Amino acid sequence: MSVVSKNYQWKNQKNIRPKIEDVVVDILHGDALKNALDFFAYLRANKMNPQWSSANAWKINYKKQSVCHIRAYGSAHYNDLNEPGSWHIQPYIGEYNESQLSDEFKQIVWKNIRHCPFCGNCRLKFRTIFGKEFHNACEGKIAFKNPNVEAIECAKKLIELRREAIQNNKVEKHTYIPANRSKL
Repeated sequence: MSVVSKNYQWKNQKNIRPKIEDVVVDILHGDALKNALDFFAYLRANKMNPQWSSANAWKINYKKQSVCHIRAYGSAHYNDLNEPGSWHIQPYIGEYNESQLSDEFKQIVWKNIRHCPFCGNCRLKFRTIFGKEFHNACEGKIAFKNPNVEAIECAKKLIELRREAIQNNKVEKHTYIPANRSKL
């Protein structure tokens, strides 16, 4: 997708702020589409409606706190969704106790750690993610790209942990610092 068409897409979407389902039906197919639609239904059933935030990107909040982002092919280049038919779920996490997640889900989380040379400079920093140490780790470091059913179930568990933390006022407010102002 060219820069021109991405800019057009952003301007067009900005005016209409499309529902996530209306966009992904043209991007995803087969099991990927079914998994995504099932995940969106789960979010809505739990009072977390995806809100358009940018071209092919939606933010999900709970009680005005960030829970996750969902992005699809055609979103900003740094989201690594350059292949047609790709999408990801990026749940925000806290410094949760490692016992809050099954060993199977921990393995899924660790396999889906995004590597970013600037990570840890633009969001809340962490030293560990579910008991495993990571350098330059932050709350947005996990991204389930083209998630299968197991990865989606893991994302749901992370969302449940985040909602519980929000309900108990045990979550720091998400603060995003744009790259041009972060300590790069």
